[in-house]
Amino acid sequence: MGAINLLGIACNWSPFACYNAAGQAGMELPPSFRLMRVMCIGRINQALILRAFEYGADGVILLECFDEDCRYGPGPEVGHTNVERVRRLLHFLGIGQERLLEKAFAANEKEALVRALWEFSEQIEELGPNPAKPRQERVAS
Repeated sequence: MGAINLLGIACNWSPFACYNAAGQAGMELPPSFRLMRVMCIGRINQALILRAFEYGADGVILLECFDEDCRYGPGPEVGHTNVERVRRLLHFLGIGQERLLEKAFAANEKEALVRALWEFSEQIEELGPNPAKPRQERVAS
């Protein structure tokens, strides 16, 4: 089985602080994980999440603040709604709802964040590649 591609979309505040602290502490992250930092998960629309799968993500994890910690008010609530809507679409597209996960973190939870990334990576490894993933063009040598 080939390598999987995981995309994390992280809120700039608590989750990114965790991610940054984990990096400074030298904590190992899944090698297939890439991070996109945004100001607030509530600003990520459904099309962007779907686009990640269209462009080859095997799994997408939204790293958000706890609802009561959001600096932008209803950010996580908007994120929850978007995730639920996209999950329904993923089911209809045959991709699978379990390939999209959202997790909340406080700024001091770097160990929990790293553990969540490894668990998600293992889950996606078991599922295998995204069935809607674009096929790589083979280059003749």
